[in-house]
Amino acid sequence: MARPKEFDPDEALDQAMHVFWHKGYEATSVEDLLAAMDINRGSLYATFGDKRELFLKAMDRYCSGGGVGSRISILTQPGPALPLIRRFIAAMLEFGLSDPQRRGCLITNTVMELAPHEKDIARKVSGRFQMAEEAFFQLLTRAQREGELTREKDPRALARFLVTMMQGTIVMIKAGIPADQIRQTADTALSVLD
Repeated sequence: MARPKEFDPDEALDQAMHVFWHKGYEATSVEDLLAAMDINRGSLYATFGDKRELFLKAMDRYCSGGGVGSRISILTQPGPALPLIRRFIAAMLEFGLSDPQRRGCLITNTVMELAPHEKDIARKVSGRFQMAEEAFFQLLTRAQREGELTREKDPRALARFLVTMMQGTIVMIKAGIPADQIRQTADTALSVLD
């Protein structure tokens, strides 16, 4: 008869996500994970698989709620579309700027660390960027339909621009650029919606 788990897998996954987010994939050892998750090696492998599988699950956790999920829901709310985009960008900036460790974004960090030589992870991250682009595109199309955005603007090009701007801004946050400069840059970028 199998023994019941003596730990909460969701809580352990949250802890692993934070370790990867802070240290990156390569610099995180299995020992770091075991200490943060407060589990033994057997429980780690039985519940989450190896380090790579755990990392992929931590990325999914980050996208569904641990880092991005709650903020991305802003883009699906009713009401005028352009203020929702501005609110989302502001929430992402404040999330990044309020982190005393300036960890940036787990997805952006992963792109810079692993995407050049880990093609399956690059595809997974690219899919996350495409999801963000699609959320922006849907909202920008709604804005155009409702007269908030002029017909001369291309919703797809703007959606791609917003994803790129957001990722660049996150890199600047991680690099330690002063908050006022980052906010000013984001305000300038968002002026393309006017």
